[in-house]
Amino acid sequence: MKTILVPTDLSPMTAYALDVAVGLARMHRAEVVLLHTVLYQLMPQPAVDYTPEVSALSAEYYEETLKEAEESLWKMAANPNYAGVMIRTKLGSSFDGLIRMINEQPADLIVLASKGASGLKEWLEGSNAEFIVRHARCPVLVVKKPVEHFQPQSIICGIDVDDKLKERHPHPFQLTDQGLQQFVYVLTPNDPRQPDGIREWMDEFALAKGMAHYQFTIWRDQSIPTGILNYADEVKADLIVLYTHGHKGLRHLIQGSVAEDVLNHAEVPVLIMRA
Repeated sequence: MKTILVPTDLSPMTAYALDVAVGLARMHRAEVVLLHTVLYQLMPQPAVDYTPEVSALSAEYYEETLKEAEESLWKMAANPNYAGVMIRTKLGSSFDGLIRMINEQPADLIVLASKGASGLKEWLEGSNAEFIVRHARCPVLVVKKPVEHFQPQSIICGIDVDDKLKERHPHPFQLTDQGLQQFVYVLTPNDPRQPDGIREWMDEFALAKGMAHYQFTIWRDQSIPTGILNYADEVKADLIVLYTHGHKGLRHLIQGSVAEDVLNHAEVPVLIMRA
């Protein structure tokens, strides 16, 4: 892992993601890129004709905001606790497009801070955090609260019986010494699959992944997100790993509101990987 990207809205919550990113960067000798976008908009005022004077005021306002953002990024990167880690700041505008800026910046991992159900302010608010997860080309680690030392030991991975998951997927960081070993499939009342068939698929999955030892649980619950969260709470998980299936929505495991529910309500970090 060479590059870790940390998008920020410049709120204090950025420290949650940056602390984790810096810790991982130290372990892997990676660089951290701190990214912020500045909105370009007209000065707040009653509707008027777009005169040269208004245009000049808008440009001046934008330049001041840009300068303030640049100073804020520099202060974050200059935190003495981050000494010894290369932190590069990157500033763009809404003209550049948030997703395009993220995907044009080569990264092995994105670390994102999120409040949860109430969302973040500005471009990380509400479903925009999920929007980043859905469109990012690399794994995304969503951090919900301060983590003193990010070294997860009780990691659960939610799976679906999708053969795409049997393919090799390089992890963005060493999850544990042995990698993922604890898997859960949530069986809902409307799921027609039989437990024996699910376990047979899991055996094939483990064989394809070269896993000699693993723990697999079929967890019965009313919905997939509720089941994942309840199981995580039951085993005291400190990291939830989920897979996505592409830009046009997340099938079964993370479909519709499932991703939003898990990301918004999880008490622990959530790592989203593309299948």
